[in-house]
Formats: sequence, C-alpha cells, structure tokens
Amino acid sequence: MHLDAILPACPPHLEDEAWLIETSGEMPEVALHESLHHLGEVSPAELDCLRGAVIRAYLRLLGRDLDHANLGQPHFRGLERAWQNWLRLGGFLDRLGWNWPLGLADQVRQALARHLDAEAAALAAGRNHATANPEAVTGLAQALGLDLTPWREALENLARLPLPDFRGLAALARLERAPARAKRRQEREGKLWIETLDQAGRVVSSASLPLLGPSGGEAPELRAQAEMVWGLVPLPRA
Repeated sequence: MHLDAILPACPPHLEDEAWLIETSGEMPEVALHESLHHLGEVSPAELDCLRGAVIRAYLRLLGRDLDHANLGQPHFRGLERAWQNWLRLGGFLDRLGWNWPLGLADQVRQALARHLDAEAAALAAGRNHATANPEAVTGLAQALGLDLTPWREALENLARLPLPDFRGLAALARLERAPARAKRRQEREGKLWIETLDQAGRVVSSASLPLLGPSGGEAPELRAQAEMVWGLVPLPRA
C-alpha cells in the first residue's frame, strides 16, 4: 500500500520515533500513545506527523494480510485481521476528522480481489483447509464495496472446510514444505509437536502448537486447533 502525498512527513528529529510507530506491530495507536508519553509536549505539526505514522502502520498491516503470498508465514494474520484493521483505520481517521488517503479504498479493494483469486485457485487445486471465514471476507468486501460474485464458489468452499488459526496455517506451511511419507506426534512442554518423516524414518520437518492458555492449564480451543492441524497433515501416522 503506497501513501498519498497528503500524509504529513516528520522532521528529522522525529523520523526514528515515526518509524517505531510505523513498525510497532498490531496496535499502532497504542504505540502512538507510548511515543507521546515518552516525548512529552509536541507541536500540532509534530503530532500530525506521528499520526501519519499510525496510518502508515495500518497500511503495512493491511498489505501484509492481503498478500496471499504471505499465507503460512509467522507474521501473517489473515483476512479477519485485515477487516479489523480496515475498521480501526477508519475509526482513527474519523476521530481526527481526516479524509481517507486518496485512492486507498481502490488499492485495498484490488488487493483483496487478488487475494481471493489466489485463494480460489488454491481451493480448486484441492487444498484441504480454509484460510479465512466467509463472514470476514464478506465484511471486508462490503466495507470496500467489492462485489463477491466472482468468488461465490470459493466462499462456499471456505464455509465447509476446517479453518486453522494463523498459528495452524504457519504450522501446516512448515510441515508441507518438503515431501514426506509419514507423520508422528508427541506432547511436551505444553505443546503438541508434529513431525513429518521420510521413508527411512528421518525427520523432514516439524512444527509445534501451544496447548496451554494464559492460566497455565490446557485451553480447549488451543487443543482443538492443534488436533485440527494434526488431522490436516495428509500423511499416515508413523
């Protein structure tokens, strides 16, 4: 996602601070508040330039999750997160009374269309799991004004297939990276470890999925996700 020139650039003494906000991760507005707490009093122009960094951060997140090539990467969060971040960006702009960057909705709409084209191709090729729930796809498409008619069959497939979370998608990508003949599992350190093996029983790839929640006990939803991934690895048990 490129930025429209109307977004204010920061003066040299704030460039590092703006970069920290822009690359802060999943909560750009929290990063802005932390930055302002650290900086103390800033001028209106300086404040606006840091607010611009928040917008750039949201665009980075949107670009990450709308790029189908990132599917299975550890940093990928998927279309549900993209929808959430689009709404958060809108709320941020509304609170400031700022206009949307010129052409941004069209860019994001095109990126979603490319993502759905790639997703439809993967499903048609026989992939055995979904990567997004249809409600998230529909919500984001409606927010962007994208007609989903060309992807109706893909949405039907998404609705009937199991949906791993982003950790599960990353684990599946790792486990399916190299040809293997069998799979095995073990539980240790509060995780389900899955390995794929070659014909001689040597480990080809491995991935782990958490089983324990914040309280330290086993979390049913994490157990369900881990068991789903185990079942989706299309190999016989060793």
